[in-house]
Amino acid sequence: MNKILVVDDEMSIRESFTLILEGKYQILTAASGEGALKQVAGNKIDLAFLDIRMPGMDGLETLKRIKEIDPDVDVVMVTAVNEVEKASVAINIGARDYLIKPFDVNAILKMTDLILRRRTLTAESASLGKKDQLIGSSEKIALLIHTAKKIAAKQTNILVRGETGTEKAAVARFIHEHSPRKEFPFSQLSLSSAMSPAAIKTKLFGRTKSLTVADLKKESGLLEAARGGTLFIDHIEHLPPLEGAVSARIIGGSNREKIVFTAEDILTLPPLRERLADIPLLMRHYLELFNWKYCRNIKEFSREAEEVMVNYPWPGNTEQLKNIIERLALISDKEKIEAADLPIDLLLATGKPYGRDYLEFAWGRNRTGMAYSAEGF
Repeated sequence: MNKILVVDDEMSIRESFTLILEGKYQILTAASGEGALKQVAGNKIDLAFLDIRMPGMDGLETLKRIKEIDPDVDVVMVTAVNEVEKASVAINIGARDYLIKPFDVNAILKMTDLILRRRTLTAESASLGKKDQLIGSSEKIALLIHTAKKIAAKQTNILVRGETGTEKAAVARFIHEHSPRKEFPFSQLSLSSAMSPAAIKTKLFGRTKSLTVADLKKESGLLEAARGGTLFIDHIEHLPPLEGAVSARIIGGSNREKIVFTAEDILTLPPLRERLADIPLLMRHYLELFNWKYCRNIKEFSREAEEVMVNYPWPGNTEQLKNIIERLALISDKEKIEAADLPIDLLLATGKPYGRDYLEFAWGRNRTGMAYSAEGF
């Protein structure tokens, strides 16, 4: 059963979420940011509903700390209409989506189902070996692909640097598939500051567990699984010093400027806002992907919808764009996505006059519990 954490200093809000969600999910609650951190540290949380405005540690700080403890927790911020801007900031630092008060039962149930279903589908896609691609025709992405192909032939370690949401894992896989190691395995690991050096080394090197005095069982680590191939380690700034020979090529990923990791080559990924010409191509690629994944028949985006998306700054980069289109594919029953179907913060951010016109429709959707954020989930 999925575990859901509800964090709000108001008991009535915590009780409301519990009444709506209990039975189908296991519900945990916390009345403060500090309480939320204890719950996340002591439980494997799948989804958290987190109030932005709380006394003491506020929602944004709590979100940062939750992501340090467990980067895989999906977090939905709970906010008032006049705090949508803060919710957009939360998206940029790792929140999956936000709910605007007042919300209704159907909005909570639908969002919860979509997020948890997405977690399952993402895991299934990964197990099927579904691979990301480097999509784009801009000068910057063309240069990136050219450079990645050149360094793929080397045997040295590589650092892939870029903002959160850029395609670091996809670039690492691209390098692997264009290298002499392509016939060997590709593995990946995401680190966090909450992981101890001992836990990280266990994941990398595995452990030997004694069953009896005469019987030892070896549990292999990721380095052994990727032997001869490539291991991509995201947030490699948290990697402790490693001793002894490493059996795979390591490609590190980081969104930081200064880290302790020896790499002969460094690839810096451009943020999506610097390659706007690629957005229509990415939109069509993800639409095709999610049409196939969810058996949809969405044919296109309207000119206005495409213009809104091209003019949005995309703080969450391609991952944010991908999540939006996945959400649209799940909830749309039309053949064309219109600007009015897009998240509120995309419409707010556009400098075009029609953005305000469509906003009226978006607020109307919110009153029926259907408004959602630019993260898409």
